[in-house]
Amino acid sequence: MTIELTVTGMSCGGCAASLQKALLAQPSVRTATVDFASRQAVIESELSKAELIALIEARGFQVE
Repeated sequence: MTIELTVTGMSCGGCAASLQKALLAQPSVRTATVDFASRQAVIESELSKAELIALIEARGFQVE
């Protein structure tokens, strides 16, 4: 399932790259693209939307 989320709290492209790397490190995440400029994360995963939000928030970002 592909889920699109709006992520806030990123201050630079490095934040987006760090979050993308963290998401891709999860075994149940097939693909993840995090774009700093648009604040969008597009994730293909077996995880639920709530589980993905929890992963993102655990990294110190917020999901709108």
